[in-house]
Amino acid sequence: MFLKNIPELWLPVPLVMSMKTHHWLNPNRLLSHLRFATPLLLACFAAVFVSAPTPASARDQVPFRAAFGTEVQIEFVYPFFYISVTGQGNASHMGATTAVTDNQVVNVIDGTATATYTLTGANGDTVILDMIFQTTFLPNNAVTFEGTYTVTGGTGRFYGATGSGDLAGSAIATGPNTGIGSFSVAGTISRH
Repeated sequence: MFLKNIPELWLPVPLVMSMKTHHWLNPNRLLSHLRFATPLLLACFAAVFVSAPTPASARDQVPFRAAFGTEVQIEFVYPFFYISVTGQGNASHMGATTAVTDNQVVNVIDGTATATYTLTGANGDTVILDMIFQTTFLPNNAVTFEGTYTVTGGTGRFYGATGSGDLAGSAIATGPNTGIGSFSVAGTISRH
């Protein structure tokens, strides 16, 4: 009479099946697998951190030189020239290189100027140069400039690069909003 009231007990269940069900429902079953998975996961995380690029350090400084011919776009809003520059040239450790800025600002009152240039090598590695320089205005719409650069980073072999040096250059207006010029840098840079 007792079995008639509980339909689940009407069919006999083999002992093997109930042991398998118990094993499947056992909460310690998951923990036994984690004992093997935890060291594996830790090893994977360690491999990721070891292979991540590290910034170059100051002790890795090497000589750095670059020279560029440039084309210039100029906008004048007193008392500043806002200048975009695209240049082609060569740089140490980079080979054929482009130099680009869209934030060069020159104060016409005192001649002070700043710019951030991105140098891009043929393989796509980049170097970022922050520049501070003094401009001298010459007759016939020409200008010369001298100053310093600081390497503030880069990509590829130059990830986390540092360095500094001197810069010099000149430019001449070829139209009301255009010009051509050249500049060079010489100093140091770190690299991997």
